[in-house]
Amino acid sequence: MSHPEPSPQQKRMDAIRNRVALATSDWGIQSDGGKICLTAASKEGNFLVATIADGAPIGDSEMVLNAPYDLIWLLRTYDALAVRYRALVAELRRYAPPQREKPKDYAAECAMKCAEPAFKKFLEECHGLTRPLTDDRVATKVRSILAIGSRAELNDDFAAAARWQDLRSAFDAWRRQG
Repeated sequence: MSHPEPSPQQKRMDAIRNRVALATSDWGIQSDGGKICLTAASKEGNFLVATIADGAPIGDSEMVLNAPYDLIWLLRTYDALAVRYRALVAELRRYAPPQREKPKDYAAECAMKCAEPAFKKFLEECHGLTRPLTDDRVATKVRSILAIGSRAELNDDFAAAARWQDLRSAFDAWRRQG
């Protein structure tokens, strides 16, 4: 199964995760001759990773010195929230009402029926439609029978839709007799 191309945001998140996974998880801060240094510890020993320059603003220094632990914490928190989000979505789906079928498009159904020669003949014989039996005359007659101004009302007005269904049933019964 092929997966969709990851979004730029997902690519960046994957790159961040990869960098964190490749880096050590043991970070520290130490002083080196009056300078503050960020260190990383591994089996091979302690390594100086970054040195804060003299006079660097304290806010920027704090951000850099705490970045490794902050990044690890953010990723873990993000992962925990994502797990919780998926669980809540699954729970909502369990309690959500079942999806109803797509509502019928009675306006389109009526338009198709009005173009059928048998429906035109039904309207002529049973509802007084006069010749010529054009699509426009049929549409006008149906709007009159159903007491609507537009076939679009069949999708918006429950009573109009019920009248359409009755007319359609009468047509089906007429057709079975013929």
